[in-house]
Parts: sequence; C-alpha cells; structure tokens
Amino acid sequence: MTVRKTMLAASAAALMSTPVWALPSQASSSNANGNAPKTTPVGPPGNRPADEHGLAKGKGHSGTPSTHGKKHKCAPHKVAFIVSGKLVEVAGFHENADGTFSGEIKLTVTHKNHHATSEPSYTLTNVRVSFGLSDANGDGKRNLEDVKPGDRVKLIGKLAQVAKKCPKTTAAPTFRKVIFNASS
Repeated sequence: MTVRKTMLAASAAALMSTPVWALPSQASSSNANGNAPKTTPVGPPGNRPADEHGLAKGKGHSGTPSTHGKKHKCAPHKVAFIVSGKLVEVAGFHENADGTFSGEIKLTVTHKNHHATSEPSYTLTNVRVSFGLSDANGDGKRNLEDVKPGDRVKLIGKLAQVAKKCPKTTAAPTFRKVIFNASS
C-alpha cells in the first residue's frame, strides 16, 4: 500500500512540475475552418534535420554556417626553431643603432629541435644577443669582440609551418635571440 501511495505522490509531483508551454493546447491548434491540423511542423524550416537545440545542423545561433570543428589547418602557424652548436665564423655580424644585431653566423650544429634544420649558416636580422662569456680582450665589456670560433651558440626563433597533408611552403625562420657562451 505504501508503494502505491509513493508512486501516486511522485506522479502528481511530475505532472505539477510540467511547464504550461509543454502541454498541448486545444485553442491554438485549430485552423480557420475550426479543424485541428493533422501534423504540426516542429523545428526550423528547410530540409536539414534539427539538433537537440532546435537549430539546423551546421548552423550557428545566428543562422550562419558554423565553423566549429572546421579548423583552417592549412593556414601557417608558428612553431619554435631552436639550433645550437659550435661557432665557426661570424660574417658581417654587427650591432645596429637600436642595440640589436644583424649579419650571418656559421656554425656546426650539435643540437636542434624537431622543427629545425641543420644548415651551416644562418642570416640574422635585428636579433637580441646575450653574451654569456668572459671579457676575453680586457676592455671591460662583454661584446662581439669577445666571441671566438669554437664558442657555443644558441639560435632561438620561429618558423611558419603548415599541417602534414597541406601543400608545403618554404619559409626561412625568423630569429629573435642569439646566445653566445664560452666553449666548455
């Protein structure tokens, strides 16, 4: 008996919690002749099926096509380009007026990340330089004059890359920093 009373109470609570708009209305379902239509269209017009929110599949809330899940994978994106090795030569490497450096660095590559290539020389434009070595010539400053062949060099930059299945583009890396350290 208690199970029956509990089920009756739960059913009554469920019916009372149903919103009015969810119940069928007899007054609004009649047409001009006073007869109820056989079927009432539900969802957005068109031949696309609706999703759980009542929107046509592939459409956003504004009715425009959705780009969710359709990334532009063939658009180039920047990845890290890191190369380090032993310095062979600095050719035409000079300090600019704004404190950055430009020129060409030749090195023997010993380490690189998986995006980098092992080229013997790199042309750099407006890069910051860090000198992690001692003052070799005794002029009181650590600068380009203290760098000698055999010192360790690290080049840090970015490379524009596309997905594997996209047409390949060849772009040179853009370097932002060079670090010179004394040979170990």
